[in-house]
Amino acid sequence: MYPDEKFPNYGVFVKNTETILEEADFKVSHLVMYKKKLKISKIISYLRHYFLIIYKCLVYNYDYIYVHYATHNSIPLLIVKKLKKNLTIITNVHGSDVIPETKIHNILQRPVQSLLKNSYKIITPSNYFKQIVSEKYGVSNQIEVFPSGGINEEVFYRISDKEYLYDKYKLESDIRYIGFVGRIDFGKGWDVLIKAVHLLNIENSLVDKKIIIVGDGIKSKELDQLISEYNLEDKVIRFNMLRQSQLNEIYNLMEVFCFPTLREGESLGLVGIEAMASGTPVIGSEIGGLLDYIIDGKNGLLFKPGDTIELKNKIISFFNYSQEKRELLGAESIVTANRYSKGELTLVIKKIFQEKRG
Repeated sequence: MYPDEKFPNYGVFVKNTETILEEADFKVSHLVMYKKKLKISKIISYLRHYFLIIYKCLVYNYDYIYVHYATHNSIPLLIVKKLKKNLTIITNVHGSDVIPETKIHNILQRPVQSLLKNSYKIITPSNYFKQIVSEKYGVSNQIEVFPSGGINEEVFYRISDKEYLYDKYKLESDIRYIGFVGRIDFGKGWDVLIKAVHLLNIENSLVDKKIIIVGDGIKSKELDQLISEYNLEDKVIRFNMLRQSQLNEIYNLMEVFCFPTLREGESLGLVGIEAMASGTPVIGSEIGGLLDYIIDGKNGLLFKPGDTIELKNKIISFFNYSQEKRELLGAESIVTANRYSKGELTLVIKKIFQEKRG
């Protein structure tokens, strides 16, 4: 996965990690895939990718082969490892490669396990995922935690004067915005949020509030249908995928960010940390990597995954807090996000790659 002009957020964490390595004086050559929509284009892209993995790993000598996504790269790398036994592989697992979500992910679990056992080190995005990898695969390799490239503090930050942003995005300055950013796809929880918003609307709790949804995906039509079914067209504002600088501006216009994921494979959830960096507290599902950084009542709120009533109640609780309490949550959010800044994570990645091999 790697971003391009058309899909600027697709695999952006891979690009962020690459940038951190380069700024730490590592020489990096990348072999990536860009997002394709047509099936034939995907097939051609995978065949090319697999061929280049085998070719480059056999022809060139690299200190490390740093792999993102075990499922998608396991087979060609295992072939290379048999032919070039001194190949040093570091595998960065992320989500569905460890907790399968499709039939193909399940089929590839055996080569994934083999790749992990043949890796010099394994990197996970969170402590939650580190424990899962250790228990599921029984690997004795060293497992490091590196939060998916973290966030760039020069891109995601609190904007003090926000008035001009309302005009820029055609929003109302007297409305309080609840936000969601993510793929409109299976398990992302957009439907949980809309159902909770429907309940809020029934209770007249949305008089001065609206919802901002940023994202696109295979379930976009279903999202539109659900919004129409609940007559929420005047309460939900939708944006398609935005550049990171634009995302920061949108985060700054949100009073609270909702992260209602249902995925056990949510290995970290960078969007939650990005929102926090702008000073926006997060109401998130009590699941996965979110537990690494959301502390209920301190920098955000947690709710049972999929529980629309509890999410509704948490949103009400947040807006019932005093101004001082909400500001405190926002300040603590920034403190939390700072732990995931590019500057902090440079030290982590340097340690992982600079340790001498035995």
